[in-house]
Amino acid sequence: MNLGIHFDHYRCKQVIKRHSASFYRAFSQIEDLKRRQGVFAVYAFCRHVDDLIDEKEDLPQLLAYKSELDQFVNNQPVTGFRWRALADTRKYFYHHAEDFKPFYEMIEGQEFDAHPVKITSLSQLIHYCDLVASSVGKMLLPILAPNAKVNLTPFALALGRAFQLTNILRDVGEDERRGRIYLPKDLMTNYGYTQKDLHEGVINQSFMKLWEHLAHLAEDYYQEAIPYLASFPKDVRKPLMGALLIYREILNVIRQANYSVMHTKHFVKDSVKIKLLASLKGTNRHE
Repeated sequence: MNLGIHFDHYRCKQVIKRHSASFYRAFSQIEDLKRRQGVFAVYAFCRHVDDLIDEKEDLPQLLAYKSELDQFVNNQPVTGFRWRALADTRKYFYHHAEDFKPFYEMIEGQEFDAHPVKITSLSQLIHYCDLVASSVGKMLLPILAPNAKVNLTPFALALGRAFQLTNILRDVGEDERRGRIYLPKDLMTNYGYTQKDLHEGVINQSFMKLWEHLAHLAEDYYQEAIPYLASFPKDVRKPLMGALLIYREILNVIRQANYSVMHTKHFVKDSVKIKLLASLKGTNRHE
């Protein structure tokens, strides 16, 4: 590997290390260098797309980046360390244009977030989760399990939905202040929780029942994903399970904090992460 590409991959590694300690801790354990670098390159792409809307609120720039993706997929020149790292990853793992469909799904999900969000039904919420989260899993499948003998798309769907539902349940208050209501309107009505309650940050029995409805759904998706892990290469199974365990634990952290998600963003403590990862016997860690 030439020094330029090596540095591009290093920059992608720093992106995931800076923005998601949990995912970095888990995926840095992958033994194969190319797979590890591929995961970091995909994360850097997703982080940038997400930041264009969540941090910069720049829809025109997102659409411009979508045009760059068109160029990249068609093997036309594009600049930037993310594209160079992805180009290197493509040489080993992405052999068909259709492999990039999930990248477009991610951008579609961010386009949805660029406008005021009001989810009306649980089915709409799951579709949104598929766009912004399950798409990431589908991006990673060619990297993590290039020779899988079974269809692992259900795994990507289940784990992506679980992760995104967990994010939504953690960020209820923050999202509302951004003009985003991901709690489905039909469920809010069923549990007697109003938009006025949400705006005022009310945490009552109705809210807790609504929250638990979605949390139990997330936990079901986590459980649905677990049996598929046996179909991944050995050096990938433990990192994936580690990421699953750490992210699922966020739900328990919130429960222990009495559902205080309106003004507090909850995380799993490092000491707990270490215990969860240590529970995966035989884990080898690689930087």
